[in-house]
Amino acid sequence: MERTPLNAEQRAAVDHGDGPVMVLAGAGTGKTRVLVQRIARLVETGTEPWSILAVTFTNKAAGEMRHRLRELLGEAADAMWIGTFHSTCARLLRRYAEKVGLTRSFVIFDVSDQQKLVEKLLKETGFDEQVSARTVLGRFDRAKNKGEDPRKPTGVFDDVIERVYPLYQQQLAKENAVDFNDLLLKVLDLFEIPEVAAQLGVRFRHVLVDEFQDTNLVQYNLVRRFAAATRNLCVVGDDDQSIYAWRGAEPKNLLHFDRDFPDAKVIKLEQNYRSTQTILDAANGIIRKNRDRHEKSLWTEKGGGDSIEIYQAGDERGEAYYIAQSIRQALDQGPASPSEIAILYRTNAQSRVLEEHLRAARVPAKVVGAVSFYERKEVKDVIAYLRLMGNPAADSAFERIVNVPARGIGETTVERLRAAARASGAGLLEAARLAARGEVSGLGAAARKKLHGFVELLDGLGDVMAQGASVAETIIQVVDRSGMRAKLEAEDSTESRDRLDNLAELVTTASDFDDESPQPQTIEEFLERIALSSAGDQTASEQVVLMTIHIAKGLEWPLVFISGMEDGLFPSLRERDNQSEDAALEEERRLAYVAITRARERLVLTHARTRRVWGEIRMQGPSRFLDDLPPGCLAQPVRSRAVQTPAAPRIVDGNWAGKPRRGPRPARDELDQRAEYDAGEPVYRVTDDDYRPAGGFSLGSTVIHGTLGAGRVVSVTGTGKDQKVLVDFGVIGQKTVFARYLQGGNDGFN
Repeated sequence: MERTPLNAEQRAAVDHGDGPVMVLAGAGTGKTRVLVQRIARLVETGTEPWSILAVTFTNKAAGEMRHRLRELLGEAADAMWIGTFHSTCARLLRRYAEKVGLTRSFVIFDVSDQQKLVEKLLKETGFDEQVSARTVLGRFDRAKNKGEDPRKPTGVFDDVIERVYPLYQQQLAKENAVDFNDLLLKVLDLFEIPEVAAQLGVRFRHVLVDEFQDTNLVQYNLVRRFAAATRNLCVVGDDDQSIYAWRGAEPKNLLHFDRDFPDAKVIKLEQNYRSTQTILDAANGIIRKNRDRHEKSLWTEKGGGDSIEIYQAGDERGEAYYIAQSIRQALDQGPASPSEIAILYRTNAQSRVLEEHLRAARVPAKVVGAVSFYERKEVKDVIAYLRLMGNPAADSAFERIVNVPARGIGETTVERLRAAARASGAGLLEAARLAARGEVSGLGAAARKKLHGFVELLDGLGDVMAQGASVAETIIQVVDRSGMRAKLEAEDSTESRDRLDNLAELVTTASDFDDESPQPQTIEEFLERIALSSAGDQTASEQVVLMTIHIAKGLEWPLVFISGMEDGLFPSLRERDNQSEDAALEEERRLAYVAITRARERLVLTHARTRRVWGEIRMQGPSRFLDDLPPGCLAQPVRSRAVQTPAAPRIVDGNWAGKPRRGPRPARDELDQRAEYDAGEPVYRVTDDDYRPAGGFSLGSTVIHGTLGAGRVVSVTGTGKDQKVLVDFGVIGQKTVFARYLQGGNDGFN
């Protein structure tokens, strides 16, 4: 394999001899090339391959490194220790298992194994209705990443952890098993045994660590122990890309490396081989505001490139419509292909409206790193509640949510209900009613009481629906009365907060749906909308990707959209575990830096003036990060478009609505009934002061409604934003709609 030429800084990192070295590798500066060629150089200058340890964070990265080294060195690469922290520690632990109370045949519990064990222990200790296994494991994980005892009080579920953690570790020991964190902790324990520490201390002559900014305290301690004797430690990383504090990464490991190794040589890689200078200027402008960082500035020989575009929409639907239409235009005009385009966002909940508008634009797209919005567990749980409320015979919905959130109704009870339902020919919900009244054999008083509570819950929700509550209000009642919101809020983890965001987005979807007509909308129509919204998902091999910025790290595309550039959303202002407000903001700024440097040629930043949260419309200010962008790299100055803000068209039958329809009435699966649309280009949303006044519609004039099509005005009542128009839509019949959802009205179309 012919070696890629190196620049001066890369060459210095490759040729560095013995002693500690810290390579600060900015985004797109060729760090993998440097690591591979440095290892090859070590072998060529006499280092035995088996004495080299190279640690990465993913199996994929380790495999790529080994593949490149094989091309350079042949079979010598197979003798090296190249792997993740966990695979490296597992390999060492096999050799010294007996020293830490294991046998060499120990097993490693994966996440699924851990969850099943904790679920069992929670049930045995009576905590299963109080907290989820996932939450307990998160607590274990965060503590072990720091080398701490998970029983250290935090004020949240301390009694549960105090009881369950010893049982968890005892069961692992009984089964001759370790979890992922214990692989690392038990190797650290080996260093406390003098004779083993002496062997491990000289096992590796050179230790190299990739993505060092993502190491946690335990991993850093391991690295220091491995290199303690030789001090031949090479760490490669970028403090500006440290974005995983929420899962235990410690940015100070890289920031303070030269304190722990004062004789370390520091080499900065600043020449970027990925992006245009315009994009790099934007990234530099944002990240230089951080105080806790090593100073560096990315540059490239590629030239300036296209200016960065900033788009402000009226709301999240207008934002999604703009992104979808921009991508459609890029694909139609060529030569871009879908796989060369990415849409990045801060939270998974933002994907819903983007998915729907991309589908309507016939843009093949896929969500990466998460399931699509309506397939997410918490969303499916709420939908199951709604299905059961609307259809008591929906047994699959009953089985899904009878114990969601956990209320102590287990499989044995459900099986008794199945038997009763088969015997009576009724559904499971009716069987539960019978059981609550003591009319199902084999169920004790405790089970009957729990079933009675579940039936009462559904009856109460049914009353809410019967009293005319909107779809959005009904969903809020489901989330609150069922205990779903309280449970997620009590967990107070990154994952539980993400799930709450998804539930809030579901309420937003319902609020948009409620606003589409002056007539009350029904749960059945809403469920039909959801079912139809995902029926046309594409499976094309060439797809635009949607993902959170955390997932996008390490990837790149010619065209990148970053949506939701709004204060409170990005940067996120919600509380962080064990992080000060300043530290959290600095991590958000690093996240923006990572997002911007994913783009190679063109970058589009979008934000909305308003966004629905839990069904309420909130004003959103532009992200403070936009103020940090150098004016010279922008297509136009950032400015408010207070009135003239393009609005999103409705989505009908998976298509954007707006043109007059012919034939029978379409199915009611449109997305955005409130936005105006003119054939061809989007029109501009009006403010509250710009609603059409009474008399603006002439009797008999032609109007267009995005869902119902074209019709003739029969009568007009009311004024301002509450004005209603009775329209004759021909074969559909006469319908009363709000005037603000109509176009035309005098001598034809506006």
